[in-house]
Amino acid sequence: MYDTESDTELIRCARRGDRGAFSALFTRHSHAVYLYAWSMLRDDPDAEDIVQEVFVVAWRRLNDIRIVESSALPWLLVTCRNLGRNRLRTRRGALPLTEELLPGDRVRQERIEELSWVRQAVGRLGGMDQRIIHLCLVEGYSYEEAADHLGVSTAALAKRLQRARATIRLALRGES
Repeated sequence: MYDTESDTELIRCARRGDRGAFSALFTRHSHAVYLYAWSMLRDDPDAEDIVQEVFVVAWRRLNDIRIVESSALPWLLVTCRNLGRNRLRTRRGALPLTEELLPGDRVRQERIEELSWVRQAVGRLGGMDQRIIHLCLVEGYSYEEAADHLGVSTAALAKRLQRARATIRLALRGES
């Protein structure tokens, strides 16, 4: 019944609550999403988990799915990439900013103090700005990836990051 329907039509039906249409979308694209996830993670259980997560996100965000050239696959693959990167970061663990990573003696002590001030300045930012700092400056997301992850425009994210950096600079100079 759904085999001949376009992705656009399947999503339209799924938005109206048709689980069969969403199941058809899953059947159509889950293998491609799995292959992409596996190419990033090189682990069958992790890749299978990511496929499930991708389609859970898709179900929750049906209204946000963008169709590209009559296919939902590009949106699904971007979601897969983001979830896969998060999984890889979790595997590796975040690199802590600790004293052991810093050079020795007096320079080391200055860096520790500076790091402490930076942490305090970031801690005074709003939650969204802290998240943007973390995604872009700590985890290395591109502005586009971070904006997509947070559900904001790239321009809005860039402006918030610019303001957050300025606020941190002022705090480090003792001007705020």
